Amino acid sequence: MATQEELKKFSGEWVLLFDDQIIDHSVNIEDMLKVADEKFAQNNLAEERIKISRIPQGTPRESILQ
Repeated sequence: MATQEELKKFSGEWVLLFDDQIIDHSVNIEDMLKVADEKFAQNNLAEERIKISRIPQGTPRESILQ
């Protein structure tokens, strides 16, 4: 699970998550899709464990961490 400090650091950005760990981040969703494809294209079993999420700027961190 992402920590409060990580969420603050990536506020307003897209994050690539694998098993709830932040793998990469960008303000551009296309970058995250490309990285996900590059890192996990060979692993079909990983597909269900990959998430791309946006951390909206100004979101109360407590609501994300629950």
